[in-house]
Amino acid sequence: MTDRLRLGVNIDHVATVRNARGSGYPDPVRAALLAVEAGADGITAHLREDRRHITDEDIARLVAELTVPLNLEMAATEEMLGIALKH
Repeated sequence: MTDRLRLGVNIDHVATVRNARGSGYPDPVRAALLAVEAGADGITAHLREDRRHITDEDIARLVAELTVPLNLEMAATEEMLGIALKH
């Protein structure tokens, strides 16, 4: 058996650009799906308490659409724990 490095792609900056534009483009979920199609082994998203980048809706869509592991970066708060456990 050989161990191989695994690639996780962070999609936070895609969400930052979307939010700066005030539109739905670029879509971080679409970016995640493109990364998986290109060979990513997992996706990382940072759900901040202020929702500055990734949103709750993004997390719900990622959970529904991804076929690879989703790594959630979150603060250690009751609210964030509840969101993580919900998904």
